[in-house]
Amino acid sequence: MFSKVAVLAVFGVIFFSFSDGALPVVTEFLSVPTTVKARENNSVLLPCYLNTGSNGDGAYAVTIKWIKNKELLVDSSDPEMHLPDRIMLWNNGSLEIINAQPQDTGEYVCEIIRPSPWSTVRQSHAIEVMHPPSVSPFPPTGFLQVKLGEEVRISCTPSGVPYPIITWNFQDEELELMDHREMLKFTALDRHMAGIYECIAVNGVGEPATASIELNIIYPPELMTSRSWIHTAPSHRVQLECKVSADPQATVTWLKGEIAVPLNSRVISLVDGDKHTLLIRNVQRGDFGIYTCRAINELGQGEVTIQLSGVPNPGVFKKTDEKSMADTNSYKLIWEVDSYTPIIEYNLWFRLYRPRSGLSKPDWTKLTIPTEYNSGPVYSKAYTIKGLKEGTIYEALLVSRNRYGWSKPSPILRFATLGADVSNDLVSPEEIHTQDEDNGIPLDLTSSASNCLKSGIILVLVVNICFDIIS
Repeated sequence: MFSKVAVLAVFGVIFFSFSDGALPVVTEFLSVPTTVKARENNSVLLPCYLNTGSNGDGAYAVTIKWIKNKELLVDSSDPEMHLPDRIMLWNNGSLEIINAQPQDTGEYVCEIIRPSPWSTVRQSHAIEVMHPPSVSPFPPTGFLQVKLGEEVRISCTPSGVPYPIITWNFQDEELELMDHREMLKFTALDRHMAGIYECIAVNGVGEPATASIELNIIYPPELMTSRSWIHTAPSHRVQLECKVSADPQATVTWLKGEIAVPLNSRVISLVDGDKHTLLIRNVQRGDFGIYTCRAINELGQGEVTIQLSGVPNPGVFKKTDEKSMADTNSYKLIWEVDSYTPIIEYNLWFRLYRPRSGLSKPDWTKLTIPTEYNSGPVYSKAYTIKGLKEGTIYEALLVSRNRYGWSKPSPILRFATLGADVSNDLVSPEEIHTQDEDNGIPLDLTSSASNCLKSGIILVLVVNICFDIIS
């Protein structure tokens, strides 16, 4: 049986091996293997000295060699071999590296050749020279261009000791990733994913290192307009506008029907950045119609339509003091209509309000209301609907006509006569808007008016009715 005991000495660790009845045998080294973590420009000492014993047993060093990463660095037996810069060999075999640099990081082996019959012995050490991080991007140019829908691969390769970890920012905001990945891989599903991606390398030494990659996503034209329907009249001036986003830049054309709009001193095409405008001076009746703003680039095309019309704008019910509007069997409505051409008449449609319940909606009742003289372009009207039921909720809409035709329907107004309990029957405009239901608009409304009503935003005015409670 063998047993071992470790003894910590000032110069290192000495191991003794005991066999039954035998004297202890001393190990070769007093120095111990070590890994040194040093900051840049500090000096590092790698120990390497033998345990020759107290009685001078002759196991001294004849030659000392140091090997770094399997390449000979120092050989004391070769007088022609010069020590590298910043390297010093001590008399006891230790190696000192002065002003350590990142390239000094590696594995070092001390090899001692002893006289016969002693064998050659080796001891391993390691140096890690800690230095601030650096990072290099891919693509190396820091720029990547892809098509919309293509895969994106961008990465950063860090260096530094300790090995850095990577985080990513997009447009100066940190990306919340599941790990510290060096590569980002995703599909460019949205052109707004384009921008500056920044990788940040941190290892706790010095300042973080950063690298930026600009991602450009090219895409077919995307168009939008703030007004898809424009009211005007002969002799007026009007502007049709569309905003075009495209990369590469798109060629924009204005069409009426499928025919390019002829440009002249009266009809002018203007461009201001991504905003394209068709300016029509001194509008003529023949200018009414549907216009198309069409944009084309090498990746495709997009378009948006704008209708130029002489019919009135949709009416708007005015919100006033509910107490003065509601009665037990009547309700007073006030509305306004914008029209450059005089209003000839109004059609007011109303019906009982029935919450969505699977039951069929009540039929609409139409009232034809003549207009009153007004110099325009804003026409106002007040009308009291009589013969209503007490404590009942109704809804109404309005269309108006001038010499060019009927307007699109107004937003729906919901109102109540005195005594109605409106607390549970009225919903928010958002909830009404999302209901995809047939409102049963009468057929004698224009088709454009019916379509507008189904897609328009519904206005809800809640009539708060106050009662005096007599105890």
